[in-house]
Amino acid sequence: MFSKDPKARAGERREGKASRALSIIGAEVVISGDIVTRARLHVDGRIEGDVRCEALSQGESGTIAGSIVAEEASLAGLVEGTVTARQLTVGPTARITGDVFYETLSIESGARIDGRFARRDGA
Repeated sequence: MFSKDPKARAGERREGKASRALSIIGAEVVISGDIVTRARLHVDGRIEGDVRCEALSQGESGTIAGSIVAEEASLAGLVEGTVTARQLTVGPTARITGDVFYETLSIESGARIDGRFARRDGA
């Protein structure tokens, strides 16, 4: 982490350390703008913009007003936009207004989705 050798630090980034990192958007946070990360992202606050990440988990208080693109997504709050995920879990408190594109889909009883579903072929 504190290595003085820049090659060692660069090697750590290439090995996917970012994909194991976790970023948290707390309930009191409002972000206006897009978020792009290779890390895992947990959202309890509000994002007014698009989200692109490796894995997304959204708490019940989380709101995303924009499109979501993720390998894995677990949604429990409000989404106003398109959701595209390889593996998608929609919790019982989730509310989605927008189209949903997925490879694997799980919807728990109580979830509300106003949009179209389309299964996408894996690459």
